[in-house]
Amino acid sequence: MHSRWDRVVGMVALAGVFSTLESLSSDIDGLNNDVSRIRGRGYRFGRDWDERVAQIRERWPSQRDEATRMVETQRVHLQNTAHDVELLVRQASSNHNLIGSADTRISSLESSVRAAENSIQDTYRGLRNEVADLRRQVRAAEELLNALDGASFDMLPDEHGVAYCRAQWVSDNQQPEGRLFLTDRRLIFEQHEERATRKVLFITTQKELLQEMLWETPVGAVDDMTAEDEKKFLGRREMLTLHFNERTRNLPSDAVMELKGGANNETWRRLIRRVKSGQIDSERFGAPPPQERLAAEVEAEVAAAEAGKDLPTRCPGCGAPLPPIFKGMRQISCDYCSAVVNI
Repeated sequence: MHSRWDRVVGMVALAGVFSTLESLSSDIDGLNNDVSRIRGRGYRFGRDWDERVAQIRERWPSQRDEATRMVETQRVHLQNTAHDVELLVRQASSNHNLIGSADTRISSLESSVRAAENSIQDTYRGLRNEVADLRRQVRAAEELLNALDGASFDMLPDEHGVAYCRAQWVSDNQQPEGRLFLTDRRLIFEQHEERATRKVLFITTQKELLQEMLWETPVGAVDDMTAEDEKKFLGRREMLTLHFNERTRNLPSDAVMELKGGANNETWRRLIRRVKSGQIDSERFGAPPPQERLAAEVEAEVAAAEAGKDLPTRCPGCGAPLPPIFKGMRQISCDYCSAVVNI
């Protein structure tokens, strides 16, 4: 009984709620710097981040004041109740017949504390979720930029990263592990793993980092995707099968990828489709608002149709038909004479 009482009486001051309020204030204060830092590093998506930060900063002071007032009111009520329970606990220490009653009062006080915490948190729960979601997006963008900074390949001119995750190419004989990158032009898989180069009595004593781009494809060459969750012991595998329109020396006809690190195959499938269709452009920083964007998209479609008429269909060197041209391609090679044609 005394052990339970020591734990519950420590909750009466609602210190946990105060800590949450301070932590949330710190997170909100840092959002501006976080977004500015990501912008400065060249991340081009998250068009509405600045507007969302401004709205959060505008709403937070009134919600924080309301929560603080509720904390003070609830704490006075809980402390008065705790005083009565403490007297009963002392009496039960010498009169064991009162232990049952004291234990019931302790449970009732604990329930009151939980109810008070929930009531206070309801005043800012929605805003806290918005902050957490925005911070998660900013962290994901920062992790993407860090991965691109250390990648073994170079970005193309005017190419920008959209997403990345840890992945394993399970349909390859070697089943290499690495990183799957999605940009606004390409889908890229880079091997990035440590493998043992020396063992002594089955114990690895030396490793080397294997890092190289194993395949890349214009995002428009992704013909179809199949997302599947495979069950495994104490978990599941996020499997994403990519089917490509063409096959080259470095690109298979399809690739089965196991997404890791909490990546979701359905989320990735939607992202790739958004990039392939051009919808991702509406999320670019500085993109026009929805009303203006609709008109711009119509103009872009007309311009793309006109540009499509001028795309090369035959090799200027040998006259042979050129392979299909997909979104994200900037040059194409002739299958017959190997001439490179800029698009």
